Amino acid sequence: MTTLHALILGIVQGLTEFFPVSSSAHLRLAKWLLGIPDGEHLLFFDLLCHSGTLLALILYLRKDILIALANIRTVVLFTLALTPLIPAYFLLKPVRIALSNPAYLGYFLIVTSVLLFVASKWAKTKDSSPPKLKDVLCIGSMQAMALIPGISRSGSTIATARLLGWRWAEAARFSFLLAIPAVLGGQALEILKALRSSESLFSHVPLSSYAIGFLTSFIIGLFSVRLIFWIYEKGIVSPFAWYCLFLGSFALWMHHGS
Repeated sequence: MTTLHALILGIVQGLTEFFPVSSSAHLRLAKWLLGIPDGEHLLFFDLLCHSGTLLALILYLRKDILIALANIRTVVLFTLALTPLIPAYFLLKPVRIALSNPAYLGYFLIVTSVLLFVASKWAKTKDSSPPKLKDVLCIGSMQAMALIPGISRSGSTIATARLLGWRWAEAARFSFLLAIPAVLGGQALEILKALRSSESLFSHVPLSSYAIGFLTSFIIGLFSVRLIFWIYEKGIVSPFAWYCLFLGSFALWMHHGS
């Protein structure tokens, strides 16, 4: 991986992590277009890019995080919303790995597109009220589904919350707060797996590329997280649905028609 490759992938991660378009799908497609073989050898690089956008998110939501941690009911609801991730990550691992095949990427991007279309066209806003248990469990279940590349974590959870009557901005704030412990937990597990590997974490990618990927994703993420909250405040979501439909169609052509 060259310095330019690391820069481009960091930009892709920073731009797409908070938009409802699946950053994992974009990273895979970007690697394919750049001619970079994907695989376990790039796991730590991907983790650092995700760490950059995670840090940007934590800085942006720092006040909301402190408010959430000070409320026991909110902590309980977030904990319950995270529970579907446990069986999805561990018990359904063979299914998850099988569905992560690049040949299915386009199909799952189209699933994300359909969710966004439905939420933007037919969802109705209900009166503001504290989140209900069934709501957070539904949202948490969709977050577990987003372990499959192509299904946007933010897109699926925010669309689900919107279908349950939440406002776009309210749904986005809950979704991104929920993402912080989920991503932290997932990264911890992946780092442990990488550390147990017989190969060095730095044997395939130069240290400079790791640094560039992290810093680029962090800096771009600081701008994109502000932009996406402005977009959700305005309710401008259908363009992302069209984009996912186009990108999903392109991914299907790439794997099945080229």
